[in-house]
Formats: sequence, C-alpha cells, structure tokens
Amino acid sequence: MLSGLTVAEDANGADRAASESSSREKNGQSPSHDVFVGFAIDRRDISSGKSSSLNFDGRPIQKFHYGDYTVEPGHQYEYSVRRMIKAPSRSRYSFFSRPKYAAVGSPLVVTVTTEDPSTSKHGVYFNRGTAGSQAYAEKFGEFRKWHRVNKYGTPHWTSTINPLTIPDPAKKKEACAWLSRGLEEALLEFISQAKDSSWQLRVTAYEFTHKEVIHAFAAAIERGVDVKIIHHVKGSHRPKTRYNDVVKDEDGKVVKEWVPDKTTSDTQRAIDAVGFQSLDHARIWHHDTFIERHTSSIMHNKFIILLRDGKPVELWTGSTNFTESAFYGQSNVGHIVRDEDVAQQYLAYWNKLALDPPGRSKRHSGSSHDEDAVPMDEINQQLQPDPAGVQSHDTMTVFFSPRKTSDLLDWYADRMGDAADSVHFTAAFGVSQPLAHVLNQDGKPSPSHAVGVRRSPRIARRIKTDDKLLRYILLDSQPSEHSSEKSRASAEKKGRGNEYCDYFDFKKLKSNRIAYGAVLSGRKKEVEDVAPSSEHSEVLTGLSTFVDFVHT
Repeated sequence: MLSGLTVAEDANGADRAASESSSREKNGQSPSHDVFVGFAIDRRDISSGKSSSLNFDGRPIQKFHYGDYTVEPGHQYEYSVRRMIKAPSRSRYSFFSRPKYAAVGSPLVVTVTTEDPSTSKHGVYFNRGTAGSQAYAEKFGEFRKWHRVNKYGTPHWTSTINPLTIPDPAKKKEACAWLSRGLEEALLEFISQAKDSSWQLRVTAYEFTHKEVIHAFAAAIERGVDVKIIHHVKGSHRPKTRYNDVVKDEDGKVVKEWVPDKTTSDTQRAIDAVGFQSLDHARIWHHDTFIERHTSSIMHNKFIILLRDGKPVELWTGSTNFTESAFYGQSNVGHIVRDEDVAQQYLAYWNKLALDPPGRSKRHSGSSHDEDAVPMDEINQQLQPDPAGVQSHDTMTVFFSPRKTSDLLDWYADRMGDAADSVHFTAAFGVSQPLAHVLNQDGKPSPSHAVGVRRSPRIARRIKTDDKLLRYILLDSQPSEHSSEKSRASAEKKGRGNEYCDYFDFKKLKSNRIAYGAVLSGRKKEVEDVAPSSEHSEVLTGLSTFVDFVHT
C-alpha cells in the first residue's frame, strides 16, 4: 500500500519566513536568506490518532512527488506538508557542524484513504520478490551461501539466501513472510473461503509444487469442498532403456516410452506426496480432483474460481505460479476480482479447457478427444471477440489466449499509442513487434515505422511531437544483443529487415525509461579461485531457474 502526495510551496509560509527574516535584521542578527531546502511531512492515522514525522532524522524531503510505503490497508491518514528552510547557526564552526532545518509556514493538509484489498472489488497483491534484494541481504545476510557456477560458459561465483534452507525456524518463517509481502497469505485466505460442501473451487495450474498451496487444496477436500484442478501435462517419446541399453522389439525396432517434462514430473511428485487421514479423501484427491491438459504446447494458466452452490462469485488471477519461486523469488502479482460476471466468464473458459481441446486450429493427434473438436483459439474468439476502439473506463473486459490472429496485439498497441502522459509496461518474455513499434516513436518516424502504420493505421496519428510523454518499461533481464542480431537477420531473409524493431532500437529514445533485473556485486569472473566478499551486495533466493527477476 502507498499514498502519493504532490506538494507545492505554500505562499503563506513564504510570507511568514520573509517576516521572520526581516525581524532578525532589525534585531541585529544576520539574515538567514531562508533558503528553501525541501519539505516537512507529518502523518496522522485518523482512526488511532497516532502521529509521526516522515522526515528521516529531521532532514528535509527533497521530492515534489512522495510515496509513503508504510501505510496500512483500509486506513485514513492526514498528511501535513510544510516548507523546510535551513536554520541559521550561531556557531563560528557552523561549516563543520551538521546543518539545522526548520519547518515554516501554514501546513498544506491532505487526507488519504488507503484501499483494503481484502474487501474491495479488486484486491491486488505484489510480493516483495527481487525488488528488495539488497534489503534482503542486509536482513538475512548471515544465511548467505556462495556457489561456483559456470553459466553460459563463464565461470563465476554467485551467492544466494534460500529462505527454505534457513536452519532457524523462526528466521525461516520471517524471511518467507518478508519476501511474500502478503501474496502467499492472500492466496491461502482466498482458498480458505470455501468452507464446506456448498462451495466449489475450479483451478488451472501450470507449475504446481508449493506445499502450502497444495495442502490448502487438500484441506478444502477434507472440508467437503468440490475441487477440480486442470494442470499442465506434457512430455516426449524417447528410446526406452534398460540397464543403460536401448530396448528393441522382436523386429529390432527401438521401443519408445513417454517421458514427462520437468514441470509435469515435479507436479506429479508434489501431488503424490500429499497424505490424508481418510482413505475416501485420498481417493478423491487422486482420482476425482485433477484434469490433465495434454494438447497445447504449454498450459500456462494460473487462476482459481470460487463458487458457492454452483454460482461463481470471485476470481483469483495474476502472474503467480503455485511455486516457491513465484512467492519468494521473482516479482509477481496476485489479483482478486470480486465480480460475478467476470468469474462467470472464467468459468465458461475453464469448462472448455477441461475438455482438453487442441490449442490451435492444427489438429493434435495426441488428443484423447474427437479430431474435429473445436480448438481453443476459436473458442476464445467466441467467448470474447477482439474489441474495437477504446473501452469504457468503468468496465472490465476479459481476454483469453491463444487467439486465431495477432489482431489483439495490434489493439494493445493502439491503446499504448493513445497514451497522453505516461505508459507503465512490464514485459517478462520480450516485447512483440506491434508494441515495439509504438515504443520506438518519439516525434520522428523510425525506418521501421511503416509496418506499424500498415498493421494499425491509427498509429500514424500518434507520433508525439513533444517530450511530455514518458514510458516506463520493466524487463526481466537485459536483452541479448546476439539474439537481437539473429532475429534481425531472420527478418532480413524474409525481406522485412527494415520493419524489424526491438529493445536496441527503442532504448535510444529519451521518452523511454527502461529498467531490467540485475544484481550489484553479485557476480565476479573467476580470475582467482576466491569468492568475492561483499557484506551488503544484492542477493537472490536461488529458487528461480528461468525467470529470475520480473514475471509480471
């Protein structure tokens, strides 16, 4: 939770300061010139009456936009903002002494009410994830472990603080709670709302290994809740081996067996590890709870629909997989939507997904269903056709993937291009071409602008001619120049070299502010076989294997 304040200098304060300065001159004192150095901000919790200063150690806040990240949800606060000036010093050694500051003038008072995500229509939860990696190292640095790794052919030392391996149970719990920042707790609370047999939970899961979440679903079954979970199941057929020898049939042909991918095998082990006091509940868990999704490349969904007496009432969605990495490693978001219409749309999608149809129009021979089953890209177009133009600000529109065409990406590019003041954009897995072309506009059309005009004519009318628009772009990691060159070369072979656009194009624009995940002093090339030592260097949890930083 945060509250934002935009503050301005108070005219009354300026008059009073000038009066005080004039008075000092009349009394023979040296004028202070009343140098404006920042703001004094006091906060009062209206419900409890508790007041506190937000100025660290009495020093001025030197910002015109200030975020208070220490507020509580569902509270009302009163902020008092005053100018701060450098107070005059009477010491002849004032040059060497710490400067004194004074708040002057009448306060500007602002009242802010923070949202309560546990009761409002939208409950949004962000974990702390890697955003606080240096603070994490300072709080739990005593549990740091160094590892020698050879990633991408470059040997280096790296350190991690895995909260799950902290030997002290109290510290382990504290570290997990600090990293989760309410995200895990909110999900467990959402599941616990299903109290008895009148409730149902309909779930989709890509990665499904987090013990607390899995046990929460198992506990729901023990309460009589009807739980159904669609999960990713993929693998490949490989030569069967026995005692390191390839197995062949009577005709000498190699016998192949189906081998699950890592996501599938990890999920199955986590499911099998759950125990029940009742055999009936154990049978329900293993035979009536899980629905395998085979026929798409990956089933990347992660949402939960809460129903009562068969009627959908709430939805949990967002970017958070059901893994330790998602809660304690990479940055993620969980979003509760307390809206029956939206929950109903997700339920309609879930019901189609449970039939395990092909993902796209191309038929999948591995499907256990009719070859003529309607694929999900056609189903999704039926459930929610591509929108046209700007949506009303007071509506919620639901989209599901895959789609039959990329027109929806063009629609997103149009909306990004409509921005008048700012764009705030996260991209964990790269930036698609329609969006990249919008990000590459800054008053002058780029050589690759033509494709944007052709794909979406309205982009031609959105080229900015001033510097008022700022775009903030958050990436998981710094894009690879080598990968960019390969993609550009591929586009050139197809005759689209002038149309290709990526990070290395739009990063040059001053209207784009780009950040990506990285650590300070976290790595060191191995010149000598000695690990670097930095007490407060940034550190990760080591729980993530593919996406280290930003998964939203």
